[in-house]
Amino acid sequence: MNSFPGKTFIIARHEFLKTIKRKEFLFMTFFFPVLFAGISILPAVLSGMNPAEDQKVGYIDMTGSFGFPESIQSEGLSLGSSGAKTSVTEFVMYREISDAKQALQAGQISSYLVIHEDFLNTGTIELYSLEKASVSNFELSSKLSDIVITSLLKDKVDEPTLNRVRDPVNIKFYNVGESGESSERGIADIFASFGLPLLTAFLLLFSIFSSSGFLLRGVAEEKENRIIEILLSSVTPSEILTGKILGLGAVGLLQIGIWLAAVVFGSGYALPIQIEPDTLLFAFIYFVLGFLFFASIMAGIGAVTGSLQESQQVAGIFTFAAALPLIFMQLILTNPGSPFSVFLSLFPLTSPVAMLTRMGATTVPISQILASIFILLISVHVVILLSSRLFRTYLLMYGKRPKVKEIWKNIWTGSR
Repeated sequence: MNSFPGKTFIIARHEFLKTIKRKEFLFMTFFFPVLFAGISILPAVLSGMNPAEDQKVGYIDMTGSFGFPESIQSEGLSLGSSGAKTSVTEFVMYREISDAKQALQAGQISSYLVIHEDFLNTGTIELYSLEKASVSNFELSSKLSDIVITSLLKDKVDEPTLNRVRDPVNIKFYNVGESGESSERGIADIFASFGLPLLTAFLLLFSIFSSSGFLLRGVAEEKENRIIEILLSSVTPSEILTGKILGLGAVGLLQIGIWLAAVVFGSGYALPIQIEPDTLLFAFIYFVLGFLFFASIMAGIGAVTGSLQESQQVAGIFTFAAALPLIFMQLILTNPGSPFSVFLSLFPLTSPVAMLTRMGATTVPISQILASIFILLISVHVVILLSSRLFRTYLLMYGKRPKVKEIWKNIWTGSR
């Protein structure tokens, strides 16, 4: 790519202003934060608005060894200063199953339990209700566990042992620093440490493909509509390619900046996030290099193919390859140091997303980060050279779909 003359700046400014006025760009840029806020906050708001549901449950204890309490209170989610919503579950004893069934049909109870004599061998408790399985029924199952444990072990073990059986493990997490000092980390701290890198990885992928997709669409449409012929009468192919990449790169930076700002300022309601300058710096580096890499590929595809539909089909291959970190996200998070995770963080098609995900899950050696950036930088240089040659060769070629051998031949011919 050549220097930055006035014509290149004009093209870059035109692409930037044209893209930010697109309805698709405005929709994705400003709808995404609203969607994130809705997913994060709306369930909590609705839970706070809905009154707690009380229920009355009957039971038939054929073993005669269970001691059901008269009622159990459970606290739900609370928002603001109104306090937590509490729900009350009352238990009513019946001697016969027919009596409990009659009470259920009359609406006196919401469900009833049947504990058979062979419970110690089977561990089965039958639950009967008029409605299909609901969340309240699953919540009742957890309450029954405490009742069963208390009934079986009361007066057989001391109170501390009984409490430990009810709540067997309480794990505390500690980090050991380089100096040997340890510090406790809670679940909120763990989420906070990888929240920003993980979200940045997702936003990075979406923004890269959004911006490079605009480039692919623009080149394909201008070639299909013969507008490119008018442009080439006053500017060179290199100026067109450079201007489009710079203009749409600025669009991508603007978009991901808005997204990150919305996520950071609105995340206090859902996922706590710690803003680390190193993470933001690497996110910026990977965005710039990742965008240049994919944008150059999209420009080359748009120049070689004959229509927008064909361009999108070919670009889908690279899109699928770049989405591999999302497919293997669980593997990367649970085993970030595995050879496969390291490979994804070094391979240029997947390194922007995979490396940021690994940085959120573990401490990545600085040598691997620098190696990943170096490989991506070399890949960007190579792809830009190849795409610029394709851009010059096929930009005015219509009606003929070039074969792979012909494309490679023109690439190597252009290098001489």
